[in-house]
Amino acid sequence: MARADRFYRGVRGSAALATRPLAAGAIAAEALEPGEMRRLPFEGELLGAARVRAAFVAIPLDAFDAAATALEAEEQAAYLHLLRLSFGEGRNWCRAAKRDLMARLRLSERRLLRVLDALVEKRFARPLHRDNRGTLWRVYLPREAAGQAPGDEVLLGRAVPAALPIRAPDVPAPHAPVPRAPAAPPPAAAGPEAALARALRDARGEEGPDALGRALRDVRDLLAEGQSASRIAAAIDTVRRRAARAAQKGPP
Repeated sequence: MARADRFYRGVRGSAALATRPLAAGAIAAEALEPGEMRRLPFEGELLGAARVRAAFVAIPLDAFDAAATALEAEEQAAYLHLLRLSFGEGRNWCRAAKRDLMARLRLSERRLLRVLDALVEKRFARPLHRDNRGTLWRVYLPREAAGQAPGDEVLLGRAVPAALPIRAPDVPAPHAPVPRAPAAPPPAAAGPEAALARALRDARGEEGPDALGRALRDVRDLLAEGQSASRIAAAIDTVRRRAARAAQKGPP
C-alpha cells in the first residue's frame, strides 16, 4: 500500500474539502432558475448566470454527451477541434494541415495519426482529399456516426446536382445576329419570405435587385424543402456573424 501511495496524486485544493451532508439551499446559486441573470457569492466566488453573446460555435450537445462515451480523451479533443473548423464555420467539412492539428492538440505526428485513424474507424471523420493546404475532412455529428439523420436542430444546405459539363457554344452564321433573351425581372417578394430575402442579402453584403432576387430564390428553395422561417433566420444570422468576423480580420 505504501508503494501505491507514492504514485497517487490528488487534485490541488480538493484534499481540503470535507464531504458535507446534503443540505437543501446551502449553495444559493444552485437554486437559480435557468435564464435567471444573477450571480451569488460563495467561497469568495460569484456563481450564477453566464451567457456567451458573440464569437461562439453552435455545436449540438451530442458532440459532448454522446461522443464522450465512444471516444478516448485524445480522440475527443481532436474531434472537437474538427467540429470547430467545420460546423463552427457553418459547414460539415474542413481542410486542416497536419502541422496545424499537431499544434492545436500538442501531439506528435505519430500520436496524431493514431488519433485520426481512430476517428475514421469510429465514423466520426473521413478524409476525402489532400493537397499542399492539408487534408479535406468530412466531419460527422454523433448521430451521423451512428448511421442516423443529424436531427431537426441541424439546418442542412439544400442538395444540388453535380455541375454539368460545359457545352461549347454554337457558332452563329456569318453576319447573323445573335439572339439575346430579355433580362427577366427579379421575382416579386412579399410577406415573411421578402423579409428573409432582404436579411440574407444584407448578411451577404450584396446590393441591387439582382442580389435580392438571388436571396429570394434561396429562401424560397429552403421553404419548399420544409425549413421553417425561424430556422432560416437562424442560418442567416450565422452568415452575418461569419461576415462580421471576416471583416474584423481584414485582408490577409
